[in-house]
Amino acid sequence: MRDLANQNFSTNKKSPIPRSFRLIILAVIIAVAVFFIGSRVNLPVGGGQDIVLQESPRNLSPVSVDDSESVTEGGVDLVTQTAALKDVKYGGDASGRASRSFGGGTYILSVDATLPDPKNTNYQVWLTDGTNVIPIDYMRGSKTSWSLSLRDTDKYSKYDGIWVTLERSKDNKPEERVLEGSF
Repeated sequence: MRDLANQNFSTNKKSPIPRSFRLIILAVIIAVAVFFIGSRVNLPVGGGQDIVLQESPRNLSPVSVDDSESVTEGGVDLVTQTAALKDVKYGGDASGRASRSFGGGTYILSVDATLPDPKNTNYQVWLTDGTNVIPIDYMRGSKTSWSLSLRDTDKYSKYDGIWVTLERSKDNKPEERVLEGSF
């Protein structure tokens, strides 16, 4: 009888390809298979985009419009005006431009200005009709580039003058006028 206690029955054959390399190859094969299957079935592959461009159907017929129907019916004509803002404080170092559009109950105001750095003060935009002056808002910006954008209901179209003031205190009283103009 043979003594089997000192025998080695395990198979210690080293595989020529490491296990991690085989796993990477398997992952690449699965990714390629998913890509080709997804592209054949029109599934979104990569990027997760929801929009797929497709060709429009053939043999579409044009829609005719009668002369009595207006394509723009219900549209609103906006009045657009611009104003060049002139320097009244800094001797030519300040300049600006304002534009406004209104109509259909909407008022849009845009002001862009080149002004000296206000240092602990603010620039504010005002509208005037010659007798009344109403504050709009404080300009935003830094250094010498300042702007204001307003979109509101039309309660300002009767005011045809515009001021930019230097404000030391935040109240409803205009202080030092810097720029002024009219639409």
